Amino acid sequence: MRRKPSPHPRPAPMAGRPSTLLAVAGVFLIAFSAAVPAMLRQALSGFAMLVALGAAGAAVLLVRQRSDRLRRSLARSSARSKGLERELRQRATRDPVTGLANRRQLTERLDQVLTGVTPGVTVALLDLDGFKDVNDTFGHAAGDELLVQVSRRLRAALPDADVLARLGDDEFAVVWRGADHAFEDTLAQLRPSYPVAGRQVHLTGSAGIVAVGDQRSSADVLRDADLALDAAKHAGKDRVVRFDPDLRAAAARHRDLATGLRRALADGEFTLHYQPVVRLADGRVTAVEALLRWPAGGVPPLTFIPVAEATGLIVPLGWWVLRQACTDARAWFERDGVAVTVNVSGHQLREQDFVERVLAVLDETGLPPAALVLELTESVLVDDAERTARLGRLRERGVRIAVDDFGTGYSSLAYLVHLPVDILKIDRTFTASGVDSTLMRVILQLAEGLSLHTVAEGVETAGQAAALRALGCQYAQGYLYSRPLPADELFDALPAR
Repeated sequence: MRRKPSPHPRPAPMAGRPSTLLAVAGVFLIAFSAAVPAMLRQALSGFAMLVALGAAGAAVLLVRQRSDRLRRSLARSSARSKGLERELRQRATRDPVTGLANRRQLTERLDQVLTGVTPGVTVALLDLDGFKDVNDTFGHAAGDELLVQVSRRLRAALPDADVLARLGDDEFAVVWRGADHAFEDTLAQLRPSYPVAGRQVHLTGSAGIVAVGDQRSSADVLRDADLALDAAKHAGKDRVVRFDPDLRAAAARHRDLATGLRRALADGEFTLHYQPVVRLADGRVTAVEALLRWPAGGVPPLTFIPVAEATGLIVPLGWWVLRQACTDARAWFERDGVAVTVNVSGHQLREQDFVERVLAVLDETGLPPAALVLELTESVLVDDAERTARLGRLRERGVRIAVDDFGTGYSSLAYLVHLPVDILKIDRTFTASGVDSTLMRVILQLAEGLSLHTVAEGVETAGQAAALRALGCQYAQGYLYSRPLPADELFDALPAR
């Protein structure tokens, strides 16, 4: 049966409807997707801006806080730096022991004087006489204490000084305005005793003074003052010497002489002469004294030996003399029993290996220790216990020790009891001033009491020899018997032995 048509027919389905919907939906999604990123970007942009602004504010605050802390830190560092700078500047220009100015500050002031227009400036250099003995005896701490006391006295004595400085060790310097100053009064302030290490010690001072004038530098000023200071020391210490241009010429001669001595030592220009020591009882020669000569230089020993001492050349010269004298004396001792006397410098005796070197020379030359007499001045013998101990060791090996120029040095005779001494060589001044003097008698009686042999130096007449023999002097040396002679002429000119 065929179905009848419905009175309400349904519309016919739309062709392709699902794809149309999808297309519409797609358009919407595309539009939405295009709009959403823009919205998101706008939203995110605003958020990012807020975040950035917040971060920037925080950063500004943090920077400001750190900047404040940094400024405070820098301020503290600057204060510490300035304090350290002041401390370093003070250390650089102040002596740490006394608190006085140091050499740097002194030279800076002198440079200012020389480059400026400051008129009438005077400089003094001052050395303490005897400070080394205090330092060596009581130690460096006591020495520093003494320097502090000296600096206080100098401050009190020189209140108007432009600069008061300690240059090192026991050397001080003063700069003041004015053509001169009563510096003798300043030295007087140094003479009263000082309490040091529980004892009272005494010091004196030597000073050299120079007016700033034609010098070109601070070094020139100090050089001239130092020349005057050296002159004060050589004149006996405890005094003031004012600079004279002649001192420069003398210094130049000293330098030339030192140069000549070095060359002469290197070239072997020195020789030895020998002067006999005679036994007064029978006129027999028992020893000879070795005396250094410099024929090529044409300079007497009294002139060149002090220069050798001052320059340190006396040490190599002294060892050359000892070796040559022992070499020459070996034959004399083997043939006639004649010993040799050799002068020893205090500089040599300070050497740690002094004993070993003397014994080595004796071994090398074959001279027995009993044939050698070492002569030293009184000041060298009493200056240092260690030195005298070295002499004692040599004495134990048979070497004899003589005190040269006795009576002109140390003021106390008590040291003779304790020191390793065998012979007293009485200075020629006692012989020349009168053999039969009270002092000569006392010296000879003292030597007899201590069982010491005595040699009178500078004997020139038979009358002097007879008087010395009558007083009990055992030996004599002088032109009466022989002048100093070269080794090859010595025994031909000697009396019978």
